[in-house]
Order: sequence, then C-alpha cells, then structure tokens
Amino acid sequence: MPLTGALVNVRYSTHEHFRSIIKEGLWGFPLDSRGVNKARWERLREGSPVLLYFKHKGIEGIYALCEIIGKEENHKPVDYWTNNPTGYPFHIKLKFIIPKDHKPSPSNPFRLEWFDQVRPIRKEELASYFKVTALKATLDRWSLFVFGDEEGRGITYRYATLEAIINEFKARNIAIKLPPRLGHKEVIDMIYNIGLMQNRYPEKEYPLEDKRIDVVWRRIPKAVPYTVFEVSIGGNLNDDLIKLKHAIDMWNSIAVLVTTSEKAQEAQRWITGTFHEAANAFRVITIEQIKEVYEAKTRWKNLESQLGLT
Repeated sequence: MPLTGALVNVRYSTHEHFRSIIKEGLWGFPLDSRGVNKARWERLREGSPVLLYFKHKGIEGIYALCEIIGKEENHKPVDYWTNNPTGYPFHIKLKFIIPKDHKPSPSNPFRLEWFDQVRPIRKEELASYFKVTALKATLDRWSLFVFGDEEGRGITYRYATLEAIINEFKARNIAIKLPPRLGHKEVIDMIYNIGLMQNRYPEKEYPLEDKRIDVVWRRIPKAVPYTVFEVSIGGNLNDDLIKLKHAIDMWNSIAVLVTTSEKAQEAQRWITGTFHEAANAFRVITIEQIKEVYEAKTRWKNLESQLGLT
C-alpha cells in the first residue's frame, strides 16, 4: 500500500476554526472548482502522519505531529466553522503525537499552552533545507499538501521529504528524561534519538530473521541498516555479539555493542578472538559514552534550532 502523509496549513492558533482541532481533533478541506482538495484528501488514510503548520505567538512554523484516526466526506454543518459551517466537507480526525500524546475531545481538549514549549520548523527552514516552497506564497491560506511514495494526481511532494521533516521535528521536541541509573530502555531511546539528530532513519526492535536488533540506523528510508546497535547490560554477551555478527554478514553493517565499562574489555577479547574475521566492523561503546554523545547532541540541536542553523 502506498505511503502518504500531509502538511496542513491551519493558519493561526487563535483563529476560531482552530477550536475544532483542539476540542475534537477535527479539520476539513473545502470543495474547489478543479477538485484539487478532494484529490489530495482521497490520498490520505487512517494512520497517515500529519504535520500542522500555523502561526503561534507571532511565529509561523510546524508545531504539531498528528496521526489520522478517521476521515469522511460530511456535508452537515460544523458549529466551529461559523463563517461557512458546511463549506469544508472533506474531514479528517486527528490524534496528537507531539507536543503531547493526546486524543482531543470536548471534555478533554488539547491545551494551547502545550504549543508554547514546541521548537517549530519555520517557513524559511522548510523552503531552504527541505525544499518545501509551497508555503512561501504571498497569500496565506488554509491548505493541504500531500506527500507520497508514488507519483500522480493529489501528490505534492515525495514521502521521503515528509519523513525527513518529521525526523527533524522529533529531534527538536522529544526529550528523554534520564534517570540516575540507565536501563536497557533508556539506552535504546538515546541511540534512537541520536539517529534522529544525525538525520538518519532509526528504528527500534528491527527484525533480523528470527531475532531483533535493538536499534538500526539507515541512510534512506528503504535501505538496509548501515549501523546496528545492540545494548548488552545484563544479558549474555556472547549471544549479543553473535547477533551483531549476523547483521554484519547480512547487511555489511557497522555493528555497535553498547555495554557497561566492566563488560567492554571482555567484549573486545571476544571480538579479537572468536569474531576476529569481522573485527573491523565491530565497535564497542560504553553506556557512559552514549550518554555523553546524547547530551552533547541535544545541546547542539537546541542551539541550532534557536539560531536558525538547521
């Protein structure tokens, strides 16, 4: 099934139409004489990612990552859209992912102040870095831009561009609260987020025949992993190295073992002994080193965002 997603310009967080998003996760697109909106809307499906672009407290940019949880063509009046309650019949229902995992409802709406902490991707960055120039139009308007992995009517940009924008948005806005003692999950999360900040395509629990690798990084969405990570804290060190060796054989990947400082020396002995034929493809990194890289990358990403150096 073709992949699709969208960037939706909803204009202002203060606009009365915006209430339908924060109260019910509802948005709609109008009929037009050429049928462009319908063609684009028809490309979307449940599960498609949606980025919301709007002006908030004087700054225009992408402020939210959502997921479509429903869509329908509905010509009944919508009370929120007072200037034209039946004029936006191509409906989508959204669940927020960032800045907060939340499914809005009239009794539990999304809160506008949650957008205050978002580091947006601004119009200028979308045009210069991601080559999304549609929002540079002189006349700002409600609009829908669809990204797909196939060409045809209704597709505005390639899906790989949307993935790159989402990765950048996640890297700016997903912060891990590190506990004093790092466990398996926290280390995996750090490696995943470092991949986002490196503009890679990371994935957790990646299948390796009948097993799974903790984290992989890919250079492009559909490529095989070029770097694989296995976190070895309390498990069997030899089993983890065997899994990494299998990834080297299958994908010619760089294989990174992330472990404690105590187990690192033992791992090096295994690599120069039993796994010596593939020793050049192995890396051994301690949990403390991963934490240091993650914190340094996070500081730089925050500064880069503040200074517009993306």
